[in-house]
Amino acid sequence: MDIKHAIRYLRKKNGWTQQQLADFSHTTKSNISNLENGNQGYSPAILQNLAKAFSCPVSHIFLLAENLNEAGDLPEDWDKLPIDVLFTQLPNDIQNSMLDLMKNILRVTK
Repeated sequence: MDIKHAIRYLRKKNGWTQQQLADFSHTTKSNISNLENGNQGYSPAILQNLAKAFSCPVSHIFLLAENLNEAGDLPEDWDKLPIDVLFTQLPNDIQNSMLDLMKNILRVTK
């Protein structure tokens, strides 16, 4: 599996330049460029740093990579996407609100 599209997708979704992502993930712009172009592999350390920068688990990067098409976009048939992928497309404030709502629902149903 190739995560280059997922890294680019998440970077652009956040409105960041390659330099900004490099700063947030404690690496160089050259590394980000090479990762996004598929010219370099990824280490567990860089994956952890990228996930921290994107505020998501490493698994979400791979899940997103599995669901992006060759152009690096999500397919148009959103109803067939895993809920995790759909959830990560929401703005962070909406994600947090939904998580709070789910926690409250779970408390009530116990």
